[in-house]
Amino acid sequence: MWSSVVLLASAAASATYDVTLLDVAPPRLAVSADLPIGGRTLAMDTTRPADLPQLGAGGWPTLVSKLQVTDGEGRAVEVRSAGAEGWQLAEPRSGRLNVRYEVGYAPLAAKGWPAPRESGLADASHVVLVGRSIFVKTPEMGPSTVTFSLPSGWKPVTPWEAQPGSAGGFSVADAGDLLENLVVFTREDPGVVVAGGFRLLVTRMGHWQRVGKEVRRVLGGVVPRLVQLVGAGDRERYLVVLLPTVDGGAESYRHSFALTVDKPPSRANSAVWGNLIAHEIFHLWNGWRLRGADYASSQWFQEGFTEYAANVSMTAARLVTQAGFLDKLSTHVANYRKLQTSLEGIGSHKGPPLYSAGALVAFTWDVQLRAATGGKRNVWDFMRALWERTGRGQRPYTWQDMRATLESMARVDWDGYHRASIEGRDPLPLDAAFRLAGLRLTENADGSPRVELDPAVSPAPNLLLQALLEGR
Repeated sequence: MWSSVVLLASAAASATYDVTLLDVAPPRLAVSADLPIGGRTLAMDTTRPADLPQLGAGGWPTLVSKLQVTDGEGRAVEVRSAGAEGWQLAEPRSGRLNVRYEVGYAPLAAKGWPAPRESGLADASHVVLVGRSIFVKTPEMGPSTVTFSLPSGWKPVTPWEAQPGSAGGFSVADAGDLLENLVVFTREDPGVVVAGGFRLLVTRMGHWQRVGKEVRRVLGGVVPRLVQLVGAGDRERYLVVLLPTVDGGAESYRHSFALTVDKPPSRANSAVWGNLIAHEIFHLWNGWRLRGADYASSQWFQEGFTEYAANVSMTAARLVTQAGFLDKLSTHVANYRKLQTSLEGIGSHKGPPLYSAGALVAFTWDVQLRAATGGKRNVWDFMRALWERTGRGQRPYTWQDMRATLESMARVDWDGYHRASIEGRDPLPLDAAFRLAGLRLTENADGSPRVELDPAVSPAPNLLLQALLEGR
């Protein structure tokens, strides 16, 4: 008996979900799932915000009601609560289960939708929910299909691949893609930006409705540059949800993210929110695809190089001027000076000092690679080569992977750089990098750092800096 259960559990099997939107205010879903089972576990994802005590204590199962489980013959299967992790079958099973339940979001709506980026939010025309809150899973699950049934006039928007000939049907690669993404139900057509095989869907709510033209301008400029930087050629779908909450922050998922800003969006502050959007999109490749073997000691790369990609793509798209890019470098220097640890010793305390320190590492490597190779190699070549070295993201990278990739491109003392200024606490070699780019680091009247064009350099344009700003 137990050996047969273990054998089934080792082979992932497909799952199907039918999701019906019963109510909008507040949202309530009915879910019917056909799931493989090879043991006793019915689970929900345990990652959740703690802003609502009920959810923090009991997890996503606190939103679930009317749970009914039957076997392949239609016989009732007894289940018991396992707290925040989900449920346990009274006896182990192998084969298939039909699981029916409802998910109600009234507790979140009653509290004004706390933590909307990590849980959900709804208004008269949109319902935005994180997949973690919707789907009950089993450990034996592999790919799945999801079909949505919505009221007339409503449509589903997801980052999953639409099933040909199916209204509201989607194919999902695995349980991670099912849970680690956002799902939108809306009365409005999403915005669409296409760059090669990359298809970006945008849902705008609240104050974002008033700046639709500006959102299209920014995304239409920055998305092709991001795709170009990373050399992405695969067919991809990605969902951006712009929430109406006035609170700065973003939450990234596998193929989607939710953004809130601390000031209502406008053309005047588009350089700020545009950079945030570019940063989060780039996490698809650097964070979700490329992953460090050790989370804490690789965040300077994950966050810093992603921030640098956002800065460069905004400049290459001419959404930020050269002067604006230099101002961004100045801000990075100011933030970096506040870093109290080594770049690898930050632990779980991420923030502007680490982001900026990592962005400055990316800048210095970009300059060093360009200078050492006569402009033939740059930091984006490095990232693409690291992607290939790790089996296209199948294996987490280590510093050894990064060093070997860098050394294959240019003879620079990369190990010494890492030992001194990333693993250690020696200052980053900023002055040397600025000189190579025709820049200098000086101070404003108030003592804050300022990066500017070096007047001692020839008035002829610095070709290295020009290529860097154009992302090529």
